[in-house]
Amino acid sequence: MESNEINYLIREAQKSKAIILDLSFKEITSLPPEISELKNLTQLDLSGNQMTSLPPEISELKNLTILNLHNNQLSLLSPEISELKNLTQLDIFSNQLSSLPPEISELKNLTTLNLHKNKLSSFPPEISKLKNLIGLDISRNRLGSLPPEISELKNLTQLDVSGNQLSSLPPEISELKNLTQLDVSGNQLNSLPPEISELKNLIWLDISRNKLGSLPPEIVKLKNLIWLNISRNKLSSLPPEISELKNLIGLDISRNQLISLPPEILELESNIKWVEEPRYIPKQFQIKSRLIKKKGIFLQGNPFENPPVEIIRNGREAVINYFRSLEDGKEPLNEVKVLLVGEGSAGKTSLVKRVFGEEVDGNEPQTQGINIRKWTVKNGDWEIKANFWDFGGQEIMHATHQFFLSKRSLYILVLDGRKDEKPEYWLKLIENFGGDSPVLVVINKIDENPAFELNRKFLREKYRSIRGFYRLSCKSGEGTKDFLNILVEELKAVKHLEIKWPKSWFNVKSRVEKICPTCPSIEVSDSCEHCNFIEYNEYKTICDEEGIKNESEQNTLVDFLHDLGIILHFRDIPLLNTYVLEPQWVTNAVYKIVNSKEIAESRGVLIPDVMLPVILKQKTETDYYYPPYQYGFFVSLMKKFELSYDLDNSTVLLPASLEIQEPNFEFDYEEALKFVIDYDFLPPSVMPRFIVKMHKDIKDDLRWRTGVVLDNDNFNSDAVIRADSEARRISIYVNGGQKRDYFAIILQHFREINNSFEKLKAIEKIPLPDNPEVTVRYRHLVKLEQEGIEKFIPEGSDDYYSVSKLLGTIINWSSERALLELILQITGANLNNGEKILKAIQKIERESATEDNLFETANKIFSLEPSICGVGVNINEIVRMLVNWRKRQL
Repeated sequence: MESNEINYLIREAQKSKAIILDLSFKEITSLPPEISELKNLTQLDLSGNQMTSLPPEISELKNLTILNLHNNQLSLLSPEISELKNLTQLDIFSNQLSSLPPEISELKNLTTLNLHKNKLSSFPPEISKLKNLIGLDISRNRLGSLPPEISELKNLTQLDVSGNQLSSLPPEISELKNLTQLDVSGNQLNSLPPEISELKNLIWLDISRNKLGSLPPEIVKLKNLIWLNISRNKLSSLPPEISELKNLIGLDISRNQLISLPPEILELESNIKWVEEPRYIPKQFQIKSRLIKKKGIFLQGNPFENPPVEIIRNGREAVINYFRSLEDGKEPLNEVKVLLVGEGSAGKTSLVKRVFGEEVDGNEPQTQGINIRKWTVKNGDWEIKANFWDFGGQEIMHATHQFFLSKRSLYILVLDGRKDEKPEYWLKLIENFGGDSPVLVVINKIDENPAFELNRKFLREKYRSIRGFYRLSCKSGEGTKDFLNILVEELKAVKHLEIKWPKSWFNVKSRVEKICPTCPSIEVSDSCEHCNFIEYNEYKTICDEEGIKNESEQNTLVDFLHDLGIILHFRDIPLLNTYVLEPQWVTNAVYKIVNSKEIAESRGVLIPDVMLPVILKQKTETDYYYPPYQYGFFVSLMKKFELSYDLDNSTVLLPASLEIQEPNFEFDYEEALKFVIDYDFLPPSVMPRFIVKMHKDIKDDLRWRTGVVLDNDNFNSDAVIRADSEARRISIYVNGGQKRDYFAIILQHFREINNSFEKLKAIEKIPLPDNPEVTVRYRHLVKLEQEGIEKFIPEGSDDYYSVSKLLGTIINWSSERALLELILQITGANLNNGEKILKAIQKIERESATEDNLFETANKIFSLEPSICGVGVNINEIVRMLVNWRKRQL
């Protein structure tokens, strides 16, 4: 805003003898001396500007009680501020202050001081003289310690020192008897002083994001606590005495190292929750609104074994039932799923034969799909049951593998020592689908290439789940004995083996493994069609007979059996909810279909009624039998995996079985919108799943295994999408009348797919229009836009580029979709949550006629809803976004 406009606002305020003046977000760089004429002012808001200092004339505003200076560029605070004797509230957060003037100690009436997000490296001694302070926020600075003099602030009720570098708290903090809220999160605390128990009036305590290995027993003396946050520390146990904090309505102990949950925690009578927390909760929110949204006991991110995570995820009732069922007896689980992965011919099947003491001649046929075998290992008085899953390594099956990979397992990656293997492909696959499961890396065939080796140190530092590297030859037997000894020890060390199962669970497991509804014998037989699956109602009846009558506990048990590889169960598909399945029966069917000669010859086209009787025909006595009425089941399964889609009522297409060759077609790449997504690991299923999602837009059957051409009449646009597995990149090109709007739809589908992988890193980038080889991170451009930076030099270029023009190549600024896209980038929300935030922002738009009251309206709306759908909202960023948005609409 020009200086003459500011002077006009000041003159108008002088004429009306205004007591409140809002000059926030006016792009003010300096305040004119005429401000001194506003003698009646009691409230002055200068936030969200670009001021580096205050004029001396500010001292003339003797009646000021509230002064807002946050979100400027102040590096110094003028001594004249000490003349504002009536100040009760001073907000200077989000500036560049490294010190405070000594004169600030003369503001004796100050009750609230906010210094959040400055550059203070030590606690300003002047603050301890502000005896009337009730609220002090000095968070997100650089404080290394708190002085004993903090005890002089006897009237403090709220103290926030989070986000600093504190390694300890002074015992004198116990003198702050009136404290009701204390936030020391995000520091370097290894312990809490016992004196903290003297803060009897505390109702809200946040000690999250520190390095606490245990809680002091004294914490249970804080009987008035309503909310306690001890998340993101290093707690390995929780004292049972925590149940004495009877007033707690919110307890967050997420993301620690807890293995066991004390049964006493149920005495708190709060709901048990396993949810993701919001990224950011604005400091402006009052304690009431924070508590409303944070009721419950939050446990996510801990490696619980007792109760298992699967039980805790289902909430309080499931935990109660678990502890109750243990009263009738319990045993350790002692069962683990072992998955062998690697390229075809690497020697996975040969290694399994060595494990089972069988002869290896080196000519074992390649595994078609998955072979499953069971092995037992002695572990003291117990036996460990290992379910070995040997995965075929042919590339065409990689997209299907991921749906049978699981967490809570042990992985063996087998590499062929004769070839230039790429272990990171498989290690990334395991990381994304196996979670923190341990990995043994086997280098096979060392007799044929003794020189082959890996950069072990590099790989172990990058993939923390690697337990070791083992060189051997399955053919000659060299190194296999040592590996088998290590395998036994690693099986004994698998974390979940000590999970205690109620006796009733074992009874159900045993009956499900043996049951056959039609055979007189309980022994399972491959020749009987019914032995490979049972109806879900029958599973439920077995649970009821064994005393497991609660539906959530029944579902937890069947999910647990699924993860262990004992059965397969797909509860989230209505059709598939009917059955609990024997694993190899279904996996072999899927792989038979994917690998079939018929599918290859038809270029991925499947006519189930005609082709499945041939593909799934029982050719030998050892083959599984697939009754025709189950064919629809397998088609539905592949649709669930997004491995296929309907071409018409009787025909299905499997994109992973399409031709490799890209067909010829015409497309104007020069004028196209360009966008790329770079991956740390490009899962082989990403492109087939995208083709499935967009199959209605496919142009003239132009589809191949790694790409597709799209055409959409509604947007008058067409697009080419290609996947490059070597470069780990998806390239998107879009042309047409509404190409930016159509691109937004395409991008959203890729985001949905990418977000389905737990640890996948997908970086969205915009190529430079005149130099497409140079790309800029999309999120970085949005950040520059938010900061008001108009031009920059991208890395790899020597020229300046306009931020808004680069964003404009993919964002249609005149559409509502563009505002939603900015929200998604700023908050990191998913689409559903982003749409809800958009509605809140549209409400701000309606209730804010001018920029003057944008911040006030946003603060009011988001304080009523501080964490929309688990996504924290940074008010300052939202306001800046709206200001920039309004400018674009002019």
